[in-house]
Amino acid sequence: ATLLGKIEGGLDHWLTFVGEPAVSPTNNAAENALREPVVLRKIIGTLRNDRGMFVHETILSLLATWRQQGRNPYEELRRVVSNNEMISRAHAVPAVETSG
Repeated sequence: ATLLGKIEGGLDHWLTFVGEPAVSPTNNAAENALREPVVLRKIIGTLRNDRGMFVHETILSLLATWRQQGRNPYEELRRVVSNNEMISRAHAVPAVETSG
């Protein structure tokens, strides 16, 4: 049932690269981007709890997004912290609806 739900949920997105030339047909870029954080997660014991993982994942995601947008990650992080724009996990992770 879980596998079928994932298949049904992704059908509209699997072939996006056919109609969008800018979208790669592989996830190599994503895999390469995650390689270092995954190794760090396995080495650093403080990231083995939920809170540590959430903070680590959130910061890495923000930094990568800002770099891809051509923004200065250091300045953006300073702005977020100084403007108290940090959000809680409950607000950051959307609820996932299950089919059936």
